[in-house]
Amino acid sequence: MRIILFILLLNVLNAQGIPAGTKIENQAELNYSLGSANFTVSSNKVVDIVDQKIDMKMICQESTPIIVGVSETKRALSFRVTNRGNGSDSYSFLEVNDASSDFEVTNQELYVDNGDGVFSVVSDTPVNDVNLSADESAILFFVSDIPSDADGFSANGIKVYSELQGNLLYGDSKNLGTYHAVMTAKEDALSALCSYEVSHLAIDLEKKATLSSDKPYVGTTIHYSIAVKVIGTGVLENIVVSDNIPAGTAYVPNTLQLDGVAFGDFNGTAVHVDVGEINQAVASNDPQHTITFDVTIL
Repeated sequence: MRIILFILLLNVLNAQGIPAGTKIENQAELNYSLGSANFTVSSNKVVDIVDQKIDMKMICQESTPIIVGVSETKRALSFRVTNRGNGSDSYSFLEVNDASSDFEVTNQELYVDNGDGVFSVVSDTPVNDVNLSADESAILFFVSDIPSDADGFSANGIKVYSELQGNLLYGDSKNLGTYHAVMTAKEDALSALCSYEVSHLAIDLEKKATLSSDKPYVGTTIHYSIAVKVIGTGVLENIVVSDNIPAGTAYVPNTLQLDGVAFGDFNGTAVHVDVGEINQAVASNDPQHTITFDVTIL
């Protein structure tokens, strides 16, 4: 009698990319011969269900600090959160900052990007949480105001929390019924910081209006004057000043001037003046340029 023994054992481990809840079925098979007869014997079937990996990562998408001016509002820092697990999860967020920062920002908000990668108050959406499928990412904007006395650097960011995670720490797990959820993301992957850097070189516009009559009547001319001032010292380039003509008024042709000389253009709704470059070597509160134009009340 000759016996041939062949055992096939399939042992599949939970691997990244296999969806949570997937059944892994294992079965051993024995083939043998007895005389001229061949026999096959199968073992019982072992069924394993893939556990869900809770794995997410937050990263700063800014390669350098974002340059800001004092008193600026709604300046954005860009972040990306990725669900690196093998199942869908819901994430909430907390704004964080580095204690070593030189100043603290105010009015922090979080927005989710509309898909174009550029922050916009109009098209992006304030957010407290997002739902992500396995391997899905979302771009988030940390948005804040810069205080008037800000100086130096301020490191700010976002920390992500998984709804499925709850109070689980790295390596912990919990029973979800038919399978387990395992926390595989380490603490340092859950948060990231980007930085603001304050520049004290900035443009300040001071606009004034005077009337041709004691009160604004129909036909009254409004004379606008815009003083272009520089805060700090240094060189500023590509300076363009634009101003929309107020509703209920009409631009007076040929009144747009830069420092008393006809300059710039009116496109039907707004005036535009390309100032170009300003080099302020010594700090001063005096205007570098003055833009003027007139409108009449309809």
